Amino acid sequence: MGRSSRLLLVATVVGVLTASVAFAGIPDPALSNVPNVITSPDGSLAYVVDVVGASGPIDSALVQIIVGTEADGIICWCVGQTHPTIEAFTNAAGQATFNIAAGGCVDSALVVTPPAVEVFANGIKIGQPGVVSADVVDSNGTLAQGGWTPGASCAVSVGDAVYFTPFIANGTYGFCADLDSNGTVSLSDAVLVTPPIAFGASCTAGP
Repeated sequence: MGRSSRLLLVATVVGVLTASVAFAGIPDPALSNVPNVITSPDGSLAYVVDVVGASGPIDSALVQIIVGTEADGIICWCVGQTHPTIEAFTNAAGQATFNIAAGGCVDSALVVTPPAVEVFANGIKIGQPGVVSADVVDSNGTLAQGGWTPGASCAVSVGDAVYFTPFIANGTYGFCADLDSNGTVSLSDAVLVTPPIAFGASCTAGP
């Protein structure tokens, strides 16, 4: 094999390897998992986005949650919680974990100017979820999209327990009660909401 042929072979191999690495870092929306964004005023509930490409989970991908203007104005944000853009990087398993300190449920199907939320990984949109929270109603039992007035604090209280109880007890589906985004309301949702209710998760509402 001549020198020029060897150089061509090396260049071809390098090109293929480079293309493979680049391709491996490209998220596939169909393979990735983007549940509804879950929040709690104390930031205790973990929200996990799974970023997957053609070659499997993608490590070190930048995941950005971008909250739309309408939803951003409805949500009760805690002091110190960044918004409307919230960022995290994936781990080796392709998972980006967020602990978002906020309250309020925003059903993406009910916003006047969609999308409610967009989620990007390495600049590629992988989902348009809604927002669910342990702090689902205000002190009057009003939902965020019903015109709630959370006041000076985002807080999980008796009103939230009252809201969740019939859905969980009867296994009745409700967007705002489905905290784990699995399409049903069951014991798994009760497990998520119980600690914030028990400890009265709260924060000072911010801008």
